Amino acid sequence: MINMRTKSTLFLAGAMSLFFACDKAPEPTPDYAIIKGEVANPKEGVNFRLYNPKTSKTQMIEVDENGKFHDTLKLENPVYFNASYKDVFGLYVQNGFDMTLNFDSESASKSLKIKGEGAEENASLRKRSKETNALFGEDYRDFLSLEEEKYNKAMTDFSDKLNKRLEENKDQLDEKFITSEKKKIDELVTSLAAQREDQLKMNEKVGVGKESPLFEDYMNYDGGTSSLKDFRGSYVYIDMWATWCVPCLYEIPFMKKIEEQYKNDNIKFLAVSLDKKEDEQKWRDLIEKRNLHGTQLLADNAMESQFVKDYFIYGIPRFILLDPEGRIVSADAPRPSEDKLKELFDSLDM
Repeated sequence: MINMRTKSTLFLAGAMSLFFACDKAPEPTPDYAIIKGEVANPKEGVNFRLYNPKTSKTQMIEVDENGKFHDTLKLENPVYFNASYKDVFGLYVQNGFDMTLNFDSESASKSLKIKGEGAEENASLRKRSKETNALFGEDYRDFLSLEEEKYNKAMTDFSDKLNKRLEENKDQLDEKFITSEKKKIDELVTSLAAQREDQLKMNEKVGVGKESPLFEDYMNYDGGTSSLKDFRGSYVYIDMWATWCVPCLYEIPFMKKIEEQYKNDNIKFLAVSLDKKEDEQKWRDLIEKRNLHGTQLLADNAMESQFVKDYFIYGIPRFILLDPEGRIVSADAPRPSEDKLKELFDSLDM
């Protein structure tokens, strides 16, 4: 027979056991993220590339012959990658994520589907990107040139909308992501304010019809140096790029097609690299590897070059179009991948 004291002891032990069983410490967040998935219509020799614009470092993920890929990333902090497989799209990754990505090689950004841990965050990221593009409209320069009252109202409405949505979805989104996104929104508002100030200056200094700023004695891949004045007498399409710029590299095949299509017209194609002087060999190697055409030049001081500052260039790729007299047709011309470039070229007397 079990006396009352014994029963009380057993009950207390059982209760304590249940208490401690239910009060287990949460599993620690893994110190890595898993990225896996499949590419439809994979291209031989093309791997999935993750570029971190903050550190300028690249992570290559091998894609097998069947289009499958799988890799583990150890991250010090959450990262907004520029992901690319022929096409470029944004990808947010933090430790603890286990994401499955599926997309078609011909239209990665449009066909992208993400499942698993991190899917909700990246869906939110894509919404922000889409709404940012909608804010800018067809030409972001027109948006930045709005009169002050209209511009301020548009930015206030935009940031309030994004922050409100983050709060409404905080149960579905990771806390780190929400914190990061709010910071991104603040940074975007600040950045655009600075860009708007520059755009208003640009409208005065490098507007359509104004004489272009010049550069002199840039290193020429073919030998010697070249200055912008050397190309007077022809239209000049200038590609401001760098070997570390993923979106720049994406434009290369389109640039080759444009160069071929207009090879008999009165237009010169200049590629001005903003690589640092110590990366000259990297620049030369890529020109040879990609069989780049046109005139290949290396700027004198990378992103700090005066020509870059004169055109208010803060991000690349950036394209500039000049007329045969050296006047500006467009200080921010369409990219080779955009149909608008052919429309622009075809409208000119070349």
